[in-house]
Amino acid sequence: VHELGIFFKQIEDAIDTEDYFRIEITKRLLAAYIYKIGSILYRHLPELKDEASQPMKREEILFKQFIELLGKYHCKERRVDFYAEQMYLSPKHFSTVVKKVSGKTAGEWIDDYVILEIKSLLKYSTMSIQEVAYYMNFPNPSFFGKYFKQHTGMSPSEYKLQI
Repeated sequence: VHELGIFFKQIEDAIDTEDYFRIEITKRLLAAYIYKIGSILYRHLPELKDEASQPMKREEILFKQFIELLGKYHCKERRVDFYAEQMYLSPKHFSTVVKKVSGKTAGEWIDDYVILEIKSLLKYSTMSIQEVAYYMNFPNPSFFGKYFKQHTGMSPSEYKLQI
């Protein structure tokens, strides 16, 4: 658990700096933090080791590719068919695979990832709500606000005030 504290301190330090790439650095450190949690769980849960020793199924490989693509394109693309196309799959087959492997639909994964990114930008960046909307490739701040409220139950400005 000490290891997590070190990562968390690095994330805090990255947020507090005036570094031009602060947001990108913070995102990557958060990803590393999540991988570290997975690593710790892997060490402490023997049943995960048994599963990991078996080769990944095709569906699991496809899901892993989807998550990698999501990390790369989530700021610009929120359509399931985009991700299916990137993987040379039909949207229906792609959606079936994602749901089978993860229990969540591809659309839910996309929305969850996008909302997490938006929350991070609203909380840790100096961007205005309008700048976040355009950075995340929303057509306008109004649509952005509706999307955020639909998924969080509050407006972006309410979220910023809550912080």
